[in-house]
Parts: sequence; structure tokens; C-alpha cells
Amino acid sequence: MKVITALVVLILLTSILIIRISDQQNTSQKTEKEEPLEQSPGTEDNPYAASKFRYEMVTGKISDSDPGIMRREAVKYSEDKLSEYRTQSSMPANPWITRGPTNTTIGGRVRSILIKPTQNNVILCGAVSGGVWKSTNSGTTWVPRLDAENPVSISTLLIDPLNPDIVYAGTGEGWVDLYGGGIYKSTNFGDTWTLLPATSGSEASKFRNVKKMASDNIGNIYAATNDNRYKDGLNNFSFDGGLYRSPDQGNSWIKISSTDISTNYYNPCDVIAIDPMNIIYAVGEYFYNQGIYRTSDGGVSWTHITAGLPASGYDRIALAKDPNQTNVIYAAIHSTDYSSGGDGGLKGIYKSNDSGYTWTALPKPPPLVSTGNKSYMRDQGWYDNVIAVDPYNSQNIYLGGVDLMKSTNGGLTWFQLTYWDNYYGTPVVHADHHAIVFDPLVNGTIYDGCDGGIYRSTDYGAHWNSRNTNLQIAQFYSGAVFPTGSILWGGTQDNGHLKTFSSGPTWDISFGGDGGYSAQHQQDPFMAFEEYVYLDMRKTVDMGLNWSSCLNGLSDAGDPYKCLFIAPFAMNPEKSDVLLAGSDKVWMTDDAAENWTQVSYTFYSGQVVSAVTVCNDAVDYMCFAGTTNGRIYKSNNLDIANGTGNSWYDITPPGNNGAFVRRITVDPVNKNRIYACYSGYNPSGILSSRHVYFSPDQGITWIDISYNLPNVPVHSLVLDTTNSPLTPVIYIGTETGIYNSTDNGLIWQIFSVSPMPSYVPVDELVIQSATKKLIAFTYGRGAWETQLDSRITSVILRTVMEGYYNAATNQAKRRDTLSLYAREVSFPYTIVDSGKAVLDTIFLTADYAFSKVTTGTYYFVVKHRNCIETWTKAGGTLVTQGQTKNIALFGNINEAYGSNMKLVDNVPVRYAIYSGDCNQDQIIDAGDVSMIENDASASAGGYIVSDLTGDEYVDADDLSIVENNASASIYVISP
Repeated sequence: MKVITALVVLILLTSILIIRISDQQNTSQKTEKEEPLEQSPGTEDNPYAASKFRYEMVTGKISDSDPGIMRREAVKYSEDKLSEYRTQSSMPANPWITRGPTNTTIGGRVRSILIKPTQNNVILCGAVSGGVWKSTNSGTTWVPRLDAENPVSISTLLIDPLNPDIVYAGTGEGWVDLYGGGIYKSTNFGDTWTLLPATSGSEASKFRNVKKMASDNIGNIYAATNDNRYKDGLNNFSFDGGLYRSPDQGNSWIKISSTDISTNYYNPCDVIAIDPMNIIYAVGEYFYNQGIYRTSDGGVSWTHITAGLPASGYDRIALAKDPNQTNVIYAAIHSTDYSSGGDGGLKGIYKSNDSGYTWTALPKPPPLVSTGNKSYMRDQGWYDNVIAVDPYNSQNIYLGGVDLMKSTNGGLTWFQLTYWDNYYGTPVVHADHHAIVFDPLVNGTIYDGCDGGIYRSTDYGAHWNSRNTNLQIAQFYSGAVFPTGSILWGGTQDNGHLKTFSSGPTWDISFGGDGGYSAQHQQDPFMAFEEYVYLDMRKTVDMGLNWSSCLNGLSDAGDPYKCLFIAPFAMNPEKSDVLLAGSDKVWMTDDAAENWTQVSYTFYSGQVVSAVTVCNDAVDYMCFAGTTNGRIYKSNNLDIANGTGNSWYDITPPGNNGAFVRRITVDPVNKNRIYACYSGYNPSGILSSRHVYFSPDQGITWIDISYNLPNVPVHSLVLDTTNSPLTPVIYIGTETGIYNSTDNGLIWQIFSVSPMPSYVPVDELVIQSATKKLIAFTYGRGAWETQLDSRITSVILRTVMEGYYNAATNQAKRRDTLSLYAREVSFPYTIVDSGKAVLDTIFLTADYAFSKVTTGTYYFVVKHRNCIETWTKAGGTLVTQGQTKNIALFGNINEAYGSNMKLVDNVPVRYAIYSGDCNQDQIIDAGDVSMIENDASASAGGYIVSDLTGDEYVDADDLSIVENNASASIYVISP
């Protein structure tokens, strides 16, 4: 009867869903020209603020922090040190599959594009968090080509002037992103890559952010770099970097820019090498004398060019050489005056007819309605600024900032070429342009790289089509799912709040700008919540067709001084109408965000809330809040009616690393058990990395369970409690991928494996409750999904201690860590599942759930650290699909093979394995031998506890090598 009722409800819900979506699809056509959220990009989806947020989050605001080096160390540690724990049971039971977005309309930030000179269908692009991608069909589809090196930020690409199959990829994206350090080289046009040794290791600081690469006419390659390790605030950096030249295809590099700080060659913008002697080098501000520099002696001396150029009030400079006239060079100069009555973010477009010695200002492009009546750069010219000259017609000049501009008369007049939103016009191309590249074989075909991926025009820019199919490089900040089906939401960097209702990789932009945290109502599939930035929240009741502000009472929303750029809010998993949100204090709603109430005061002056959690199905709610300086606060019995009268208690884990608290997770089965995650690379140290803490008593006491985790920020933690009351399986999303633990953090294992990039940053993990799917929302490689083991068949193996047992003290000398195996019953006894467990120090047992076995007969094996081993009884043990099999070696000698265990305690019943001292007189002698059943001497085969020499007899030769369990040369005879 229950099944029939559930089916009726499902059919009714589906019918309502179809009707509501159909109605709203009809009405949505009326709002195609609806005014965009912002007057123009940059008012809130601010690339500078996004960069600042992520930098401070992953570094914990530590001075002189170097996240690039620390990330590489964490990856290397995981590869070198965690491989020994990488057992079959630690791997996903099912492969990771992509959840996209891979549809052509949604991409991510692309800063560089290369087209093979002789094969214009072969293209490379560099993604800022997703590595290098390659297309062999003119951008119709893409495949990743740098995953083996873990996703890194690619800022610039260059074809070797001597060999078109050799290409270089500079890392770092020094304008905003975190991870760089070196130049990659490929000898097969991007299929495989090698990190150039001369740009990594001890030389990494010189190549931390490779802003631009160039080549000259005899084969030299150049790299304009800076070392933007932030110190005590954004954009104060060290003085490594400058302009480097390699005469031997990247094998060695020589710095040719000035080493004098007063000439400010440490913050490059662009470089053009006319020939080995004549080089033009543009540098930005921050110290002294920004501007355009020129050398005519290969870098021995430099001249600051001022003729015809602005004297001050500008920063980033983009350069372009006319491919048809080597002496003609253009410069697009970003202004620091952003006022609409002033420069509007553009100092001007300048042209040199004499290889950069003198310059003339061209007429400025007009202000645009789409940028708030400011220039096409608006106030983001430091971030997106590109100029390019058509190789087929020098009169065609293209400019890129927030929108694209074009001139067809050499820069005498300009017109708007694209629009970031169709409210302002067409063609629509995503905002923030970084690369403009021309097809080397077809006139009129142009590629554009922007924050929305790659676009292509075949008619000189009159019409554009996105070319993002399979280009999975979206940077997710968050994600949320409905308990069943394929409803997924996610907030992304500059690609909006995304939604998908498909099991495939196709997504739609549900809301524009930056997308922050997400929440999906767990009972009503039509209702969801999203954040723009700074806690500016919205709500939908029709699956994202329409959104409405839901800020009534939430007075701190939108305040950058009280809220993080990506500010936290969380839904109660037991009652979806209840949500918690954090500014510098905590806010609550119990009516699905119709009204908000302040339920705490500011926790810590100068700090804001970085994580919130709420649970319980009714008042009193249990709530937690974490702050940006590592503090955690708890309210045991929060009642929204009490407002700021609710009591909060500081339960901060002692010894934490002081970074952002990223997640606080409550075990839904046992709410006394809570977990806390910390971001921030620690300044030093790998083990005991202070990133994951566990409390068995709601924060009265804490244990750092980071143990063998690398030193890496942890962003998300979810629990699989399927096998309750056994220890839940923990999954954490970190800055270097996903790790899991089956023993409450004693051992961590890598869980993100190919085809998902192993070390991509994972900002959000969600377990879909009804399907047991684990969905990973990554920062740079989109969303991924794996089906967690459903545990339909579980085998719980309760293990047994080993070693010398002293009956007088009821204590055993034992080793803690055990290796556990499920093996087939026929030779060669192939391992079906495996894992590790640690003995309980009180009951001397350890529970472990095998989950990769189906109906059949298996041997279950316990192997101690000193190689002493016991197998389950002869012939194996039968397990049945759909049932749980409990094998208690510690309490039933009939479960074990042969007579290799002995009763050591009646209450509770416990058995132990002995390596020799079977009569417990603390002496290994003939009395022990007489107690051992030597099955092998009777040709029975099997495990022989003391036949260590393998001669099928237990004698003095065996006893001589036992030495009370200390021997490291014990070999096992298995069934």
C-alpha cells in the first residue's frame, strides 16, 4: 500500500512539474530583454574582490604566503606518501563521470589561444584554473591536455618560432589567480607537456606569474613575469621576476630587464620583440615609473619612452604589433580614473610608426551604455585589456575589455562590436575579454577568449558563436542538489548561478554575475536559494525561471565590510524552511527566507562569519558559526523568537591554524559528533596539518584528525552514514582534490581519480541523500559525480588482537593498524576488497565494512603489522546479497581457520593470535609447540601459526625466529 501511495505522489508531482515549467516557459519569452542584474559588469561580480577573497581564504591571511609552492608540495606529498594507502576499497566503487557544464554556451575564463599555423583546425587554449585544452576541429569540441600535471593556471601561450610543433604555456595569470610557477613545454602541439626545469624548483619565484610570452625573428623566446606573492595585503609583492630571454627553447633563461627597483621592471604588462636588439616592454604601476620601455641593445640598457604617452594616471598597458608593418605598434592603456565624466577607465589608444620610439594618441573609443557610460574597459582594464590588428587588413583593429570594440579605418573611429547582455544589443558575447586571435589561413575568422570561454566569428566579428563544447572549466564556489533526480545548482565565478535538470552535462545560466552559495529545498523541488555576492540572496519557487530578492530583515546583505565576497548561508537538512546566514553575525529564517532575524551579535571584532550550520527538526535548533580567524561558536537551543538574546559559546578547537573555518558538519546519526574544516596552507609542516577536527561531544573536546593529510586547505566535508552505527565514511573537498577516510581520519586516501583530475580544487561536496551519489563542484573543472557504494551487501569483520597477552594484567602488547582483505576462495585468492582498520584500545576490536562483495563465498583476512595473519574458516564464508554478514573473529573461534587463536577473556569473549607464546607463560618453548595444531604436516594445507620456515613442521627452527612477535621475516601459508 505504501508503494502505491508513493507512486501516486510521484506521478502527481511530475504532472505539477510539467505544468508549471510549461507555463513559465511561455511567460519567460516575455522577459528576454529583461534588464540585467547590474548596470554593467564589475559593480559586484568584481574580479579583484573575487581574487582577494580566494587568496585570503586559501592562505589564511598569512604574511609572505606562497600558495603556489605549498600547493605543489601538497600534490607531491599526496603522490608520494598516500599511494601506500591507495587500496581497492579507497577507490570509488564506480567511475567519476562529468556533470559539466560542457555545453557550448557556458565556459570559464580563457586568457590565451593558439592556432596551428599550418592546420587551422588545431587550436590550443589556456584556462586559468583548468590547464591547457586542445581542439582538432576548429573549437567544435575540446579535450584537456594538462590534467596529468594537475590543473594549473595558464596565462599565456606561445608557438616556438623555429618549430611550429613546439609550444610553451606560461603559468600564473598574475592579474588575479593564485597558482603559477614555471613554463610548460610541448613538442607535439599540446598533446603532452613537460615543466621546464629552468623555470621551476629554485627558479620558480622568477616565473611565478608569466604574464606574456613573445619571440623574435631568430628564435629567442621571452617571458615577462612577476612574483606576486602577497605580503600583508593584496598586490604588494617581491621583486623576483622581470623580462627573461631564452636562446635555447627554454632550457636556460637570462634576465634582461633592469635590476634597479627604481625603474620598476618587476610588474610587466606586455612585451614585443621586434628583433634580438629591439624590444618593447610595458610595465604597470605600484612602485616607480610605470610605462613603456625600449631597448636597442638587447637589454643592456633601457629607455623610458615618454614622447606622446601619458605621464601618469594609468596602469596596465596592452601592446599589439601590426603583422603587416613591423615598425607599427599599438598600445591600449588602462586609466585609474574610472569616473564617467573623466577617463572612464581608458587613458587612450596610442600608435607608434617607428618601432616604439614615439607615439601618437588615436581618437578614443566612445563611452558605452553597456558599461555605465564609461569606456569599454570600465574599471577593469587592469584585469581585461587586449588589442589586436587584423593580419589580413591593417585597418581592422580590435579592442577588448568588458565588451569588444572595432575600428575599420586604423583607429580613427570606433564602434561597439559585442554586448555582454542582450538588454543592450547584439551580438552577445560574454564579458571580460582577454585574447583575440586570427585564423592564419582564413580571412575574417576570429577567436575571442573571455571569462565565458571561447567565441568564434567567421565574418570579421559581425556574428559570434560560442565554442565551449566539452570545455569544462567552470569555477564553482558552491553546489546543491535535490534528494532525487537530476536537479543541481551551483554558483560560479563570473558565469552566474547555474542549474541543470538533466543527468547529462548540460547546464543553463539561471542568474547572472557571480554566483555564491546555493541551497535546494529538500521537500519542494521548485524552491531554491542562491547568493549573488556579499550575501545578496535570492529565491526561486519555479525552478529558477524567476528569482526574487529574499532579504527582508537581512540588513547586512550587500555590505562588503560585514560580509565575505562569497558569504555563507546554509539550509537545515531536517527542515528546509530554516536557513542560517553569516555576515559578521548570524541571521536566521524559519519561513523559507520570507523574513530574517538577527540571532547573534558580532562574534569577533574585525572578523566575519565564514561558515554556518543548523540542525534539528524543531526549536530548539542547534547552530554553529565559524569565523575568518578560526573561531567556532555554538548555540545549543537557538530560538528565532529570542533574536539576539540567544546564547552562543566559544568552542574553538585549540591549536587550529587560525584560517577561515570553511565547514562545520554534524553527524546526522549521532549529533554529539561534529567536524570542523579549516582553509589556509600552514606556513610549515605536512602531518598534523590542523585542517580537519573532530569532536565526540559537540565541541567540549576536539581531536585533530588531519593525521596523514597533506598541508592543504579543506573546503567541504560530508559524511556517508549508510552503515550506521559503524563509523561514517568521511569525504573532504580540498584545494588538491578529494580525500576520504573510513576510520574517522586515522588514514586518509585520495578519492578523486581519472577521468576527474586528481588534484583540482573542490569547493563543495554534496551527497544526494536518496541516490547516494557524491557530487563534486570544482573550482576550475566543473562538476563531477560518482555513485557511492550502495552497501546492499555489507560484511562487517570484527578483528582480533595479536601478540603476547598477559592474563594477570588483562593487557596485550599489540600493534594498532591492521590490513583487511576479502579474497576469492580459489587460487590465487584474488583480492576483491581491502582496507585498513585500527584496533579499539578498550575492547581490542575493530569493525570494518567491506562493500565490494556480492552474493558468494569469500575468505576474509586480518593481517597485523608484523605479518601475523588469520583467515576465516576453511572453505570461506558465505555472504548473501541484501544482507549484512557479521564475522566476529574476536568472539567465535569457529569463524577462524584452524586453531590459530586462543580465548584470552570470557567477559567479553575475546580471542587473540599468538606468534609463539601460546600457553602465556612468557617463554616460547616446547610447551607452546605442543599446543599448535600443525595442519600442514597432515597435508591439510592452510595457515600455520608457527611454521615460519615453511617446512610443514613446527620445531626449534621456527621458535628461533619468533622472538615475541618482533620478527620481520614471517611468511604466511594461505589456504
